[in-house]
Amino acid sequence: LITALLLLTACTPNEADFKSDVPTIEERISQNSELRTQIQSEIRDQKSEINLDVPFFSQAPDSDWGMPWQEACEEASVILAYYYTADLPLSKEKFKEEVYKLVDWEIENYGQYEHTNISQTAEMLVANYELSITDYELISNPSIEDLKNELAQGHAIIAPFAGRQLGNPFYSEEGPYYHMMVIKGYDEEHFITNDVGTKRGENFIYPYETLMSAMHEWHDEDINLGAKKVIVIKPRID
Repeated sequence: LITALLLLTACTPNEADFKSDVPTIEERISQNSELRTQIQSEIRDQKSEINLDVPFFSQAPDSDWGMPWQEACEEASVILAYYYTADLPLSKEKFKEEVYKLVDWEIENYGQYEHTNISQTAEMLVANYELSITDYELISNPSIEDLKNELAQGHAIIAPFAGRQLGNPFYSEEGPYYHMMVIKGYDEEHFITNDVGTKRGENFIYPYETLMSAMHEWHDEDINLGAKKVIVIKPRID
Protein backbone atom coordinates (compact mmCIF):
# COMPACT_ATOMS: atom_id res chain seq x y z
CA LEU A 1 0.00 0.00 0.00
CA ILE A 2 2.83 2.41 0.88
CA THR A 3 4.52 1.57 -2.42
CA ALA A 4 1.28 2.23 -4.32
CA LEU A 5 0.84 5.58 -2.62
CA LEU A 6 4.39 6.57 -3.45
CA LEU A 7 3.84 5.63 -7.09
CA LEU A 8 0.54 7.52 -7.24
CA THR A 9 2.13 10.60 -5.72
CA ALA A 10 4.97 10.44 -8.19
CA CYS A 11 2.56 10.28 -11.16
CA THR A 12 0.39 13.18 -10.01
CA PRO A 13 1.52 16.48 -11.60
CA ASN A 14 2.17 19.51 -9.44
CA GLU A 15 -0.49 22.12 -10.34
CA ALA A 16 2.10 24.86 -10.09
CA ASP A 17 4.17 23.16 -12.80
CA PHE A 18 1.19 22.29 -15.01
CA LYS A 19 0.15 24.63 -17.88
CA SER A 20 -2.75 23.73 -20.16
CA ASP A 21 -2.30 23.95 -23.93
CA VAL A 22 -5.85 25.36 -24.13
CA PRO A 23 -5.77 29.19 -24.28
CA THR A 24 -7.51 31.07 -21.50
CA ILE A 25 -10.44 33.36 -22.32
CA GLU A 26 -8.13 36.35 -21.98
CA GLU A 27 -5.59 34.77 -24.34
CA ARG A 28 -8.28 33.93 -26.90
CA ILE A 29 -9.62 37.49 -26.84
CA SER A 30 -6.10 38.83 -27.30
CA GLN A 31 -5.39 36.40 -30.15
CA ASN A 32 -8.68 37.22 -31.89
CA SER A 33 -8.04 40.94 -31.55
CA GLU A 34 -4.53 40.58 -32.96
CA LEU A 35 -5.81 38.43 -35.83
CA ARG A 36 -8.59 40.91 -36.64
CA THR A 37 -6.09 43.77 -36.64
CA GLN A 38 -3.75 41.79 -38.90
CA ILE A 39 -6.55 40.95 -41.36
CA GLN A 40 -7.74 44.56 -41.45
CA SER A 41 -4.18 45.73 -42.05
CA GLU A 42 -3.77 43.24 -44.90
CA ILE A 43 -7.03 44.42 -46.48
CA ARG A 44 -5.84 48.02 -46.37
CA ASP A 45 -2.40 47.11 -47.72
CA GLN A 46 -4.04 45.46 -50.71
CA LYS A 47 -6.41 48.40 -51.21
CA SER A 48 -4.56 51.66 -50.62
CA GLU A 49 -7.31 53.47 -52.50
CA ILE A 50 -11.01 52.62 -52.52
CA ASN A 51 -13.88 54.27 -54.38
CA LEU A 52 -17.14 52.34 -54.23
CA ASP A 53 -19.52 52.60 -57.17
CA VAL A 54 -22.28 54.40 -55.28
CA PRO A 55 -24.81 56.17 -57.55
CA PHE A 56 -25.16 59.92 -57.28
CA PHE A 57 -27.89 62.52 -57.38
CA SER A 58 -27.84 65.68 -55.34
CA GLN A 59 -30.66 66.08 -52.84
CA ALA A 60 -32.14 68.60 -55.31
CA PRO A 61 -31.79 66.63 -58.56
CA ASP A 62 -33.66 69.24 -60.63
CA SER A 63 -31.77 72.15 -59.01
CA ASP A 64 -34.96 73.10 -57.13
CA TRP A 65 -33.87 73.94 -53.60
CA GLY A 66 -37.36 74.53 -52.27
CA MET A 67 -39.00 72.10 -49.87
CA PRO A 68 -38.64 69.19 -49.41
CA TRP A 69 -35.37 69.16 -51.37
CA GLN A 70 -33.64 71.74 -49.19
CA GLU A 71 -33.94 69.39 -46.22
CA ALA A 72 -33.56 66.06 -48.03
CA CYS A 73 -29.92 65.21 -47.32
CA GLU A 74 -30.80 62.34 -44.97
CA GLU A 75 -33.27 60.81 -47.41
CA ALA A 76 -30.91 61.23 -50.36
CA SER A 77 -28.01 59.61 -48.50
CA VAL A 78 -30.14 56.65 -47.44
CA ILE A 79 -31.35 56.07 -51.00
CA LEU A 80 -27.91 56.25 -52.60
CA ALA A 81 -26.29 53.95 -50.03
CA TYR A 82 -29.11 51.42 -50.14
CA TYR A 83 -29.29 51.23 -53.93
CA TYR A 84 -25.53 50.69 -54.07
CA THR A 85 -25.67 47.93 -51.46
CA ALA A 86 -28.65 46.23 -53.11
CA ASP A 87 -27.00 46.59 -56.54
CA LEU A 88 -30.16 48.09 -58.04
CA PRO A 89 -30.38 50.60 -60.91
CA LEU A 90 -31.38 54.12 -59.88
CA SER A 91 -32.81 56.67 -62.29
CA LYS A 92 -33.46 60.30 -61.42
CA GLU A 93 -37.21 59.73 -61.48
CA LYS A 94 -36.90 56.73 -59.17
CA PHE A 95 -34.65 58.74 -56.86
CA LYS A 96 -37.23 61.54 -56.60
CA GLU A 97 -40.00 59.03 -56.00
CA GLU A 98 -37.98 57.50 -53.16
CA VAL A 99 -37.34 60.90 -51.56
CA TYR A 100 -41.06 61.63 -51.48
CA LYS A 101 -41.73 58.18 -50.02
CA LEU A 102 -39.24 58.68 -47.19
CA VAL A 103 -40.48 62.20 -46.45
CA ASP A 104 -44.04 60.89 -46.13
CA TRP A 105 -42.85 58.10 -43.84
CA GLU A 106 -40.99 60.56 -41.59
CA ILE A 107 -43.98 62.87 -41.29
CA GLU A 108 -46.17 59.93 -40.35
CA ASN A 109 -43.70 58.51 -37.82
CA TYR A 110 -41.81 61.56 -36.50
CA GLY A 111 -44.16 64.42 -37.26
CA GLN A 112 -41.47 66.14 -39.35
CA TYR A 113 -38.83 65.31 -41.95
CA GLU A 114 -36.41 68.23 -41.74
CA HIS A 115 -33.85 66.69 -39.35
CA THR A 116 -33.25 63.13 -38.19
CA ASN A 117 -30.49 61.89 -35.92
CA ILE A 118 -28.50 58.82 -36.87
CA SER A 119 -30.73 56.34 -34.99
CA GLN A 120 -33.86 57.74 -36.64
CA THR A 121 -32.14 57.62 -40.02
CA ALA A 122 -31.28 53.96 -39.43
CA GLU A 123 -34.88 53.28 -38.40
CA MET A 124 -36.08 54.92 -41.61
CA LEU A 125 -33.67 52.80 -43.62
CA VAL A 126 -34.77 49.55 -42.00
CA ALA A 127 -38.50 50.30 -42.16
CA ASN A 128 -38.53 51.29 -45.82
CA TYR A 129 -36.06 48.82 -47.27
CA GLU A 130 -36.74 45.72 -45.18
CA LEU A 131 -33.27 45.49 -43.71
CA SER A 132 -32.57 43.22 -40.77
CA ILE A 133 -30.30 43.89 -37.82
CA THR A 134 -27.46 42.06 -39.61
CA ASP A 135 -27.66 44.29 -42.69
CA TYR A 136 -26.35 47.41 -41.01
CA GLU A 137 -24.34 48.59 -38.03
CA LEU A 138 -24.26 51.79 -36.01
CA ILE A 139 -20.73 52.76 -35.00
CA SER A 140 -20.16 55.34 -32.28
CA ASN A 141 -16.98 57.41 -32.21
CA PRO A 142 -15.45 55.73 -35.27
CA SER A 143 -11.78 56.26 -35.99
CA ILE A 144 -10.33 56.95 -39.43
CA GLU A 145 -9.14 53.34 -39.51
CA ASP A 146 -12.61 52.06 -38.58
CA LEU A 147 -14.13 53.85 -41.57
CA LYS A 148 -11.37 52.74 -43.93
CA ASN A 149 -11.78 49.12 -42.81
CA GLU A 150 -15.50 49.21 -43.59
CA LEU A 151 -14.94 50.82 -46.99
CA ALA A 152 -12.25 48.27 -47.84
CA GLN A 153 -14.88 45.57 -47.31
CA GLY A 154 -17.24 47.29 -49.76
CA HIS A 155 -19.54 48.82 -47.14
CA ALA A 156 -21.10 52.22 -47.84
CA ILE A 157 -21.25 54.62 -44.89
CA ILE A 158 -23.93 57.20 -44.08
CA ALA A 159 -22.55 59.96 -41.87
CA PRO A 160 -23.94 63.17 -40.27
CA PHE A 161 -22.11 66.48 -40.03
CA ALA A 162 -22.09 70.03 -38.80
CA GLY A 163 -22.26 71.20 -42.39
CA ARG A 164 -20.72 74.63 -41.91
CA GLN A 165 -17.55 73.02 -40.58
CA LEU A 166 -16.93 71.08 -43.79
CA GLY A 167 -15.80 74.08 -45.80
CA ASN A 168 -17.25 72.89 -49.10
CA PRO A 169 -16.84 75.83 -51.53
CA PHE A 170 -19.86 74.71 -53.56
CA TYR A 171 -22.36 75.12 -50.73
CA SER A 172 -24.56 78.19 -50.96
CA GLU A 173 -23.60 80.91 -48.49
CA GLU A 174 -22.17 79.36 -45.31
CA GLY A 175 -23.59 75.90 -45.94
CA PRO A 176 -26.14 73.75 -44.11
CA TYR A 177 -26.29 73.85 -40.33
CA TYR A 178 -26.84 70.07 -40.35
CA HIS A 179 -25.91 67.76 -43.17
CA MET A 180 -25.66 64.10 -44.10
CA MET A 181 -23.79 62.37 -46.92
CA VAL A 182 -22.37 59.05 -48.09
CA ILE A 183 -18.71 58.18 -47.51
CA LYS A 184 -17.72 55.89 -50.39
CA GLY A 185 -13.95 55.67 -50.46
CA TYR A 186 -10.55 56.98 -49.49
CA ASP A 187 -7.07 57.71 -50.79
CA GLU A 188 -3.88 58.42 -48.86
CA GLU A 189 -5.10 61.73 -47.44
CA HIS A 190 -8.84 62.03 -48.08
CA PHE A 191 -12.20 60.40 -47.71
CA ILE A 192 -14.19 60.27 -50.95
CA THR A 193 -17.86 61.16 -50.61
CA ASN A 194 -21.06 61.53 -52.52
CA ASP A 195 -21.99 64.87 -51.00
CA VAL A 196 -25.66 65.31 -51.83
CA GLY A 197 -25.57 68.96 -50.76
CA THR A 198 -24.26 70.14 -54.14
CA LYS A 199 -24.60 69.08 -57.77
CA ARG A 200 -20.78 68.90 -57.78
CA GLY A 201 -20.80 66.47 -54.88
CA GLU A 202 -20.03 63.23 -56.72
CA ASN A 203 -16.63 61.88 -55.61
CA PHE A 204 -16.03 65.02 -53.56
CA ILE A 205 -12.96 64.62 -51.35
CA TYR A 206 -12.44 65.86 -47.81
CA PRO A 207 -9.24 65.59 -45.76
CA TYR A 208 -9.55 62.89 -43.11
CA GLU A 209 -9.36 65.34 -40.22
CA THR A 210 -11.93 67.72 -41.71
CA LEU A 211 -14.52 64.99 -41.99
CA MET A 212 -13.80 63.50 -38.58
CA SER A 213 -13.85 66.87 -36.83
CA ALA A 214 -17.12 67.97 -38.46
CA MET A 215 -18.90 64.67 -37.75
CA HIS A 216 -21.88 65.34 -35.46
CA GLU A 217 -25.39 63.95 -35.51
CA TRP A 218 -28.42 66.18 -34.96
CA HIS A 219 -28.71 67.81 -31.54
CA ASP A 220 -31.70 69.94 -30.54
CA GLU A 221 -29.60 72.55 -28.72
CA ASP A 222 -26.18 72.70 -30.36
CA ILE A 223 -24.90 70.74 -33.35
CA ASN A 224 -21.45 70.63 -31.74
CA LEU A 225 -22.95 68.52 -28.93
CA GLY A 226 -24.16 65.92 -31.42
CA ALA A 227 -22.51 62.51 -31.09
CA LYS A 228 -20.12 61.13 -33.67
CA LYS A 229 -21.96 58.16 -35.17
CA VAL A 230 -22.29 56.53 -38.58
CA ILE A 231 -24.44 53.91 -40.28
CA VAL A 232 -22.58 51.14 -42.12
CA ILE A 233 -24.70 49.24 -44.64
CA LYS A 234 -23.53 45.72 -45.39
CA PRO A 235 -24.43 43.68 -48.48
CA ARG A 236 -26.95 41.01 -47.64
CA ILE A 237 -25.63 37.46 -47.89
CA ASP A 238 -28.48 35.06 -48.71
